[in-house]
Amino acid sequence: HPARARWSCGDGGPTHVINTAPLPREDVRNVQRDARAFGKSRIAFRDLQFCIPGRTAAAPARVILTPTSGVVECGEMVAIMGPSGCGKTTLLDMVAAKKTTAYDGEVFFNGLPRDDLFARLTSYVPQQDLLPAHITVYEAVKFVHELRVEANMSPDEREAAVMDVLRLLGLDSIRDELIGDASVRGISGGQKRRVTLARGLAGGSQIVFADEPTSGLSSTDAETVVRAMAVASARTGVAFVTVIHQPRAEVMDLYHSLILLTSSPGRVVYNGAYEAAAAYFAAAGSPVPSRGNPADFFLDVITPGAHGERSNFFAQRYVELQRDGVEKRVEASLALPKLTPLDVLRETAVIQGLVASDVHATRIAANFTKQLKVLMERTLTITKRNRVGLRLRFGVSIAQGVVVGLAFFDIASKPVVSQISFFFMLLQMGTIANMSVMPELIGTRLLLKNEEADALYSTGASIVVQSSVNNTLAVTGNFITCLLMFAFSQLSWSKFGTLYAWSLLNFLSVTNYLRCIAAIAPNAALSVQTAMPGLLFFILFNNFFVNKATAPVFIKWAIYISPMAWAIEQIVCGIYGFNADLVAFYGYDASTSRTVTALGVLLGEMIFFQCLEVILLKRSNSIVR
Repeated sequence: HPARARWSCGDGGPTHVINTAPLPREDVRNVQRDARAFGKSRIAFRDLQFCIPGRTAAAPARVILTPTSGVVECGEMVAIMGPSGCGKTTLLDMVAAKKTTAYDGEVFFNGLPRDDLFARLTSYVPQQDLLPAHITVYEAVKFVHELRVEANMSPDEREAAVMDVLRLLGLDSIRDELIGDASVRGISGGQKRRVTLARGLAGGSQIVFADEPTSGLSSTDAETVVRAMAVASARTGVAFVTVIHQPRAEVMDLYHSLILLTSSPGRVVYNGAYEAAAAYFAAAGSPVPSRGNPADFFLDVITPGAHGERSNFFAQRYVELQRDGVEKRVEASLALPKLTPLDVLRETAVIQGLVASDVHATRIAANFTKQLKVLMERTLTITKRNRVGLRLRFGVSIAQGVVVGLAFFDIASKPVVSQISFFFMLLQMGTIANMSVMPELIGTRLLLKNEEADALYSTGASIVVQSSVNNTLAVTGNFITCLLMFAFSQLSWSKFGTLYAWSLLNFLSVTNYLRCIAAIAPNAALSVQTAMPGLLFFILFNNFFVNKATAPVFIKWAIYISPMAWAIEQIVCGIYGFNADLVAFYGYDASTSRTVTALGVLLGEMIFFQCLEVILLKRSNSIVR
């Protein structure tokens, strides 16, 4: 097996522009470490294990992974393999600090326990690429670079830094292509996976964790993705730890180390150099067939239930021959000079020609203002490019305004009671039409959750930006609908200001309520069902059909909660307050103090639901691993 490009952490060298020639289809052993390589970190883990507690106190726990130890050196390519249910992804998530349920064991980064800065120095590539469809390859990588790299860089300097990464992974030729999705034409699946990897490298990650990065790709694309990782690892010193499933022999040849697990329960059967694995199995009486794929053969031998499998034998063989050696490697790694995460961040900044003092010991690199700026730029870009979505949104608003407006055509010539029915319908249209914001919010929630978990920005920043953009679009659509409905009604335009002002307050209160539902609903379909009871409550106790003059005493409190009730009372009193009989008939109050109270209630509900959304987004629908 050819020698692989490896080095010890912290090698120096003169500073020059990083070698970023297009990704070659060459043997990785020919790739040299660059003088500006920033990878200098190692990771060691000891006795990581995970069990699922029994459903009852008497039921035994289900063991997913027995105690597992290992070391990942800087610039190393590590593959985790095994049959289904062996704990591959569990092990990856524990080492990557992505496991959200309790587990046992220790993980050390450069000899020290992980801290809050660990998220800034590592990247996690999930099985599915979570990238906005309407941004380009360059924009996707630049987004991470702006949020992760603490430096005052000119636009040209930042573009050069991002292009370095794109060239490194062979993406420079498609820099201006859209990412795309099922409805938007874009790049291929293999290219998307490399873009996800590029985002990790652009942020200066020392270690990249990837969960089945070749899943769903053709064999050629799979090799291209792994080769891109191997080249990046060799040039930059960044370590890659990947769970990989059924790789070709050419793919496995790109890895330095192999952690092989068996299942029932998850146990280590091999942990060492990949090039030595074939000899290890042969010495145990299981030689790799001359024309076989070693990776496939290893899995056949250690998969419980497979024909001729020897999983228990190799699990015991690991305990007898390898485990002590692995434990000694862990101890040796912990005995090496230690580097704090902040030291690594600052040394990386200096290597890349930046100022060390610009780096701060915060979990999120960018300050809140920078987070808002970068998030807003991306959100506005996505919104402008999604022309189909914009046409649909405003097309529906126009259609609603025309259809409902025609139904109430010339309502100005009808009795006042009929005109109040028009006001009620205008408020109700805003309430119901607002439900369209939920699928969009839920669709972007998973992306935001993952990016927040990678310490790119805070939940608060994402809420501010999403609320600003989505509410602006929603208010614009609602204004179009209201304007058209009012035009068809032929009411005096002097009444429009009062009508729309209270309609807008009602609209925003309901919008924030629906945003809370979108924060907790598991999917778009269930969000409608979850939101419906609250919407029906608002609509039913509207202070028009069910008003304070007619509602039973035991349910009258509901009217004081419904934003529609306050809005319609103020609209009627603002336009027909001179009609004392009408005001008395519905039990309304046309006083100034009542107007102030209504304004306070509606603004209070808006603020309450907005704060509730922040809490729900932080605590609900988190990524569970």
